[in-house]
Amino acid sequence: MARGGVIATDVIASPSRGSGGVRAALAAPSFVVLALLAAALSSLVIASVGGTPWFGHYRKFLTDDLYLAYLIRSFRVAAWTTLVTIVVGYAIAYTMTQLSATTRRLIVMLLVLQFFSVSVTRIYSIILLLGNNGAVNRSLLALSVIDAPVRLIYNELGVVIGLVNASLPFAVFPIYSVLERVPASLREAAYTLGARRARSFWQVVFPLSVPGVAASVVIVFLYSLGAFATPLMLGGGFVDLISVFAYEQAINFSNYGFAAAGALVSTVLGLALVYAFTAVIERRAAT
Repeated sequence: MARGGVIATDVIASPSRGSGGVRAALAAPSFVVLALLAAALSSLVIASVGGTPWFGHYRKFLTDDLYLAYLIRSFRVAAWTTLVTIVVGYAIAYTMTQLSATTRRLIVMLLVLQFFSVSVTRIYSIILLLGNNGAVNRSLLALSVIDAPVRLIYNELGVVIGLVNASLPFAVFPIYSVLERVPASLREAAYTLGARRARSFWQVVFPLSVPGVAASVVIVFLYSLGAFATPLMLGGGFVDLISVFAYEQAINFSNYGFAAAGALVSTVLGLALVYAFTAVIERRAAT
């Protein structure tokens, strides 16, 4: 009996030991990624404080209006991109919940294809569409809506349009994943109690979808803040964001310390804003 009990105990205990090994194996890649990220950040910090006394790179970046303009412009473009992307993405996600499964799968496929398409190809398609001789301007000229081509690219508007196009899947999928879990019975109950469609949405559906919206805001904002190819090509040299500044300082001028300082300043400010935003959302959710 005792021996059987020992055998039974060993059999019961062995899955626990095996599951611990599985967890360790699954966690190993994440530790490797975190180690690489820590090494990259530490190298940036070391480069940003080296070469000049008393944090000279930071003082130069933060006291010169020319360089501060890069920072302000980057956050302004990221804010506009986030706002437009969330509005458009929410509309798409909400519409998806009202459509058939076949149509939803088609929309998902289109978003996935758009997401995995080559960035340069996607950006050039926007240039061909919105350029002075693009389809949009030619259509408006043919309809006599405008007398001369409207400048839709090589400015902040063009950069925002490109970033919205690139970051749209980051907004649609998190919001849709939350909206599809909202029980239809809640909306039906609101209709039964006399609430109109708009009131039902703002008082029932939207509050329940806030976690998805918050996640989308964080992802889209950070993505837009660090984007490089889109502002470089759609900005045309007229809209230089912090990513373009870091590239020019590091590659064109070999000023790695100054590039690292600017990148770290924007990173710290961006993370601080994200932390404050998530803290506000969590506090509101707790009340």
